[in-house]
Amino acid sequence: MSERWIRRFTPLQQAGHWIFALAFILTMITGAFLYVPAFAAYAIGLAGEASRFLHRLGAAGLFFAVLLYALFGLPLLIRDMREVFSFNAGDRKWLATAPWRYYWTGDRTGLPEEGRYNPGQKLTYRIQVVGFVVLAVTGLIMWLGVGLVPAGLLQASLILHDIAFLVVTGFFFVHLYLSTLHPLTKPSITAMVTGEVTEEYAREHHPRWYREVTEGAGSGQST
Repeated sequence: MSERWIRRFTPLQQAGHWIFALAFILTMITGAFLYVPAFAAYAIGLAGEASRFLHRLGAAGLFFAVLLYALFGLPLLIRDMREVFSFNAGDRKWLATAPWRYYWTGDRTGLPEEGRYNPGQKLTYRIQVVGFVVLAVTGLIMWLGVGLVPAGLLQASLILHDIAFLVVTGFFFVHLYLSTLHPLTKPSITAMVTGEVTEEYAREHHPRWYREVTEGAGSGQST
């Protein structure tokens, strides 16, 4: 019997995700030139100019991905942000249980049912949203504010930019690991490749969302 598939993301969401991901990787690599001694040569001279240009190009790509989603998928964006920024007692219980038991043993006993996004994903998206706002604001200050804003503001922007970079990068690698390598969750990568996940995966990992889809709009609808 062939597997049944459920639409999880629209083509617009997939495109926005990959543009955002590739742009972030570009900014991460060019930003890391300042932190990794082995790459220090790429942060000075002509190489430094090129890396700074690519860093800003990556930042523009991040903004473009969000703008694309906002212009052509605003209802989906609003729906997702409402869910991501809603947290209840069940979500807190999930966060206190899943990372230490479910992701190690696969035991779901007592684990609250997940909706479209599980609480770990909600937390990650929150960190990404807040982190990239901080990166955008501080980045613009450092880029355009030299000679225009107080030196203290430039220094504070640099520190906040570095902190946000480290936090966002850490969550990026956790997300990458869970979506590509972790035995329990790596099947989710199909959601961003084909836009679909198997019915089995949806039922096990997002049971509340699975019921909403199958009992409401139906498995053939974009969700």
